[in-house]
Amino acid sequence: MRFRRNNGIEERLLRLARKIESSARRDEERILEMQKIAARRAAAAAELHAACVSFVHSVNKLLPKPMLELSPPDFTAASFRESGPNVYQLAVSGRIVHLEFRATDTLMSTEKFRIPYILEGAVRAFNQELLDMPAIAERLLFCCLEGSEANWLWFDVRTRHAAPLDQEHLIDLLEPLL
Repeated sequence: MRFRRNNGIEERLLRLARKIESSARRDEERILEMQKIAARRAAAAAELHAACVSFVHSVNKLLPKPMLELSPPDFTAASFRESGPNVYQLAVSGRIVHLEFRATDTLMSTEKFRIPYILEGAVRAFNQELLDMPAIAERLLFCCLEGSEANWLWFDVRTRHAAPLDQEHLIDLLEPLL
């Protein structure tokens, strides 16, 4: 009887060891996935900033002197704040396009938008007249993963319309302010 009991314990120990090994592998995979998403978030933030830089440059080269400003003027993937808001502002004579975004609470989410996203935020455009109004219109902003690509999309909750955040959209936001 004693022999059977020891044999049963050895089998249980073996199953436990296999479970521990399997759990460690899954934990390593989760850590790698977290690192991959963190790197993708930082790269996407830098890509959005580069698109804003390109937009500012495109507008300013058509003006006699540069008037459109981007804040912050420089941004790299290392500048990305994983645990807080990241803000870019396009400004010209008190008229502002404000882009604010942050990492999702989970690695990826579909809570507020149907396409899986890794960054979420809002785009607001305002001038002094709009600041005097009770509310400033905003469009939601998402960095969505589609395959290995990260795409910035805006979403208007009122109209249910979504589209890429590109130079055309930045023009659409800035033009009515002038």
